[in-house]
This record gives sequence, structure tokens and C-alpha cells, in this order.
Amino acid sequence: MSLDRLDYYTLLGVDDDAPTPAIKRAFRKFARKYHPDRFAGQDRAKIEKAAEIYRRGSEAFQVLTDPDARAAYDAALERGRLRLSAEELDRAAKKDAAPAPEKKAQPIKSPQALAYFKKGVRAAHEGDWRAAWRFLKSACESEPGNPFLESRFHQVDRRLRGW
Repeated sequence: MSLDRLDYYTLLGVDDDAPTPAIKRAFRKFARKYHPDRFAGQDRAKIEKAAEIYRRGSEAFQVLTDPDARAAYDAALERGRLRLSAEELDRAAKKDAAPAPEKKAQPIKSPQALAYFKKGVRAAHEGDWRAAWRFLKSACESEPGNPFLESRFHQVDRRLRGW
């Protein structure tokens, strides 16, 4: 799967509403898996790929553990952008910047779709991508036309297809 198609939450394997301690735990697990030093002595291409993945994970960690940067990221994510620009990060870091907009209500309206979505996320975190695909497909069918659900379904679908 292309790194450019993953949002920070998916990359670290946490929910959108995960508290900071959960993000820190997820990053430590991520770092143990992808830190470039782990691949010392192996193929140069493999080391470079691990370094690229690790840099993106570090970026995700920095953004998601800073409340201002996370609020800016959540707003960008709602607009379909998976990364923040350097300017957006700088604005979020400034104390005198305008307060970030409040996080909007859950983008899933149907209780049934929300239940399927949560099961799909759980299955994805456990590495059961086929079950995640089925649950997210059911969530999309329960709430047709929901762009949030459709984007998450397509992420899992692409992962299963090896894109």
C-alpha cells in the first residue's frame, strides 16, 4: 500500500478519537517495527523504505500528540487532505493563532453503520483485513453515500488488493 494514501490515524493504527497515551503506545509499537536501525546490514532499498515509513510515522506522532496540530489535521482530514503543509503546522504551533475549530460530530449518523465501522476498525487493528472489508462494506450499505465510510472502505479494499 502506498504511504501517501494513509492518514496518520491509520498509519499508527489508532482510532480518530484516541487519547494521547494510546497514540504514544501505538507509536512505540510502530517504531519497533519500522525503525531503520532494525534493518541494519540488509538491502539498501529496504533500509530506505523503512526510513521513509518511519519518518511518516514520526510526523504522525508529532501532529497527533500536539492538541493544536491535531485539531488542524482533523480539519484538513475532513477536507480530504492526508497531510498538513509546513505552513499549516507552523500556524498550529503559534500560540497567538486563532483557535482551531472544534472537532465536528461523528461523521457516521446511523447507529448500525457506526457499529459496523467500529467492528471494521477493530478487525483492521488486529490485522484481519478481510473481516475489516466485510464490516466496512456493511457500514457503507447501512449508510449509503457517506464519504467518510467510503474512504475508509476504499483504504481497506486497496490494502487487500495490494495497492
